[in-house]
Amino acid sequence: MRAVSKAAAVALSVVLLGWGCQPKPKAPALIDEPVYQSPEGFRFLVPEDWIMVARANLPPGPAEKERLLVQYRRSSDDGSATLEISRMDLPEDADLAEYLSAPSFSVRQWKALGRSETIEAGGVSGTRFRFSGQVEGRELAKEVTVFRRDGRVYFFTVLYPPKDTAAPEQVRRSISRITWTK
Repeated sequence: MRAVSKAAAVALSVVLLGWGCQPKPKAPALIDEPVYQSPEGFRFLVPEDWIMVARANLPPGPAEKERLLVQYRRSSDDGSATLEISRMDLPEDADLAEYLSAPSFSVRQWKALGRSETIEAGGVSGTRFRFSGQVEGRELAKEVTVFRRDGRVYFFTVLYPPKDTAAPEQVRRSISRITWTK
């Protein structure tokens, strides 16, 4: 009986030591640099007074769900303006307005504000959508600029109180300066 217990203890030690040697996943560093360089193949000037609060290193390959690349919050106010950059693989014929009006950011249904507009940034054509919604009885605005590149869709989403005209303007300026590196 003692031999079995000793063997079990040795086996358990080997397993535990083996786990200790395995590389552990690490979150990427949150670095407040003036330029965001995406491994996805673009870079842009971060709006002034916006602070990085989240960042992801996504694995290569298909993205069937929308995945966050980076998130910023504006530091010069109460922190209520947020910029998220995400990506997803969508077919060319996907209805982006319908996708963007679906529930997200605690809003049950986004209401489109006006028509989408075509923009160009870094030699790439994109589309800008504007929406409004309700979160716990207060109004929230959402502006999403979308770029399609090689079957992938990149979403630049700014969320802000409707009276805050500075937040979307700052983000628009940054988006207009995007450089596509791939």
